[in-house]
Amino acid sequence: MAERTGLVQAQHRAGEAAVQTAYSAFIKHTQDCPPCRKTGADCAKAAGLRKAYRDAKDQAVAA
Repeated sequence: MAERTGLVQAQHRAGEAAVQTAYSAFIKHTQDCPPCRKTGADCAKAAGLRKAYRDAKDQAVAA
């Protein structure tokens, strides 16, 4: 596979950054949220953050 350069590389990095940002937000929330920690189930906010992470990951893979 050819090395990504220029605009393609920038798009790839932006996609990866979006995935990492969304994942970090989800993990931070679940560590700080008592209901998420105690029950092991996602609260409504965690569910939204998980969806944002999955959407970002899907977007990055599709690009």
